Amino acid sequence: MTFGASFFDHVLDTTHWHIFDSTGFGFHLPEWLTKFVVLQIIAAVVVAVLYIRLARRVQFGDPPRGWSWNALEVLLTFIRDQVAKPTLGEEDADHYVPFLWTMFLFILANNLLGLVPFMGSATGSILVTGALALCAFALIHGAAIVRHGPVHYLKSYYPHIDAPGGWLIGLFIAFIEIFGHFIKTFVLAVRLFANIFAGHMVLAVILSFIAMAKHVPDLLFWPISIGSVLFIVALSLLELFVAFLQAYVFVYLTALFLGSTLHPEH
Repeated sequence: MTFGASFFDHVLDTTHWHIFDSTGFGFHLPEWLTKFVVLQIIAAVVVAVLYIRLARRVQFGDPPRGWSWNALEVLLTFIRDQVAKPTLGEEDADHYVPFLWTMFLFILANNLLGLVPFMGSATGSILVTGALALCAFALIHGAAIVRHGPVHYLKSYYPHIDAPGGWLIGLFIAFIEIFGHFIKTFVLAVRLFANIFAGHMVLAVILSFIAMAKHVPDLLFWPISIGSVLFIVALSLLELFVAFLQAYVFVYLTALFLGSTLHPEH
């Protein structure tokens, strides 16, 4: 296997789960199941287990106890107070915040799995991020259609221009507005995919330096190996920050676009 193939084996979806590429150790998944599907199931189960347990504690009205309880709860309050309420308003925030919580936690869990040895990040696939963006698209426009009605919602894209040929200009503006919503959905998918994919590609390339240096003299092997490990540690800390940041950005933009369709007058 070439080094180039190893790079992509680390970041692309596959039915063979590599553990140690140098020894060929790993296992095959069924044809109908891929590595990224398994990782998404793991992410969903982890989120469900943690937060169902948290919900059972909260329903009794007990104050938070311990660092884990506080850490889990602070993520929820942050999304509600710093994302949902500023973009959707006080009245709508609590109605739509369960979706935003679910989206944020699912993306975050998938991002963090990419930092676990022998795992991977499903959000490094454009198919996964595209599906998440389509879910956001359905909520953004479905919620607005339910609130305003399909006719009134479509009319909100067509501005009344009191000028000769105003109807033609209005149609052009409506087309740009509608096309812009598809572009926004595309950007949601590509932004998350590109950041996660690029980060893991860089990690894979740097790790390969150690393997490539095994044939060089010891005088070069140890500086290359130690330098690569130190750089990997520093970059992994950056990737940890990116995992949280990209989950936040995806959910914040979703809430922002949702607010613009629920309140088109603003």
